[in-house]
Amino acid sequence: MLRSGAGTIVNVSSVMASLGAAQLSDYSASKAAVTAMHKSLSAELKQHPDIKMILVEPGHFCTPLFEGVESPNRFLAPVLEPVDVAKEVIKAIDEGSSAYLAMPLYARWAGLMNVLPVGAQAILRRLSGVDRGMRTFKGRGSKEAEGTMVGKKI
Repeated sequence: MLRSGAGTIVNVSSVMASLGAAQLSDYSASKAAVTAMHKSLSAELKQHPDIKMILVEPGHFCTPLFEGVESPNRFLAPVLEPVDVAKEVIKAIDEGSSAYLAMPLYARWAGLMNVLPVGAQAILRRLSGVDRGMRTFKGRGSKEAEGTMVGKKI
């Protein structure tokens, strides 16, 4: 991209990069690393205005990775369909601009929770249910965990 002087880099992080959640330490840490890398790389590439940077920080996706995870509040925190997020990414690429894509609506404001007093954060975490979502987690490897693989007993 540096040689051609143009292109688009898309980094996919998560709202969990700024929120974190119980039983998601490894996931949240890796997504926070993606967000930090995006910010650093954006700063490095400022001198190359035709190289665009897009950061995607979605909420809960409807994918096998998070099979069984319950969204605490489907109205305030709806589960996203991957195709809808992909459409937003493609739209930003087609527009030829750098972008920050956080969806659904709460994902745009989630980082602000970190500036609240610790007591207020604790109350919001309890009310939102963010730390209870993984209790029903099955995940992509659920068949293997049950002792089966592709319908066959192992």
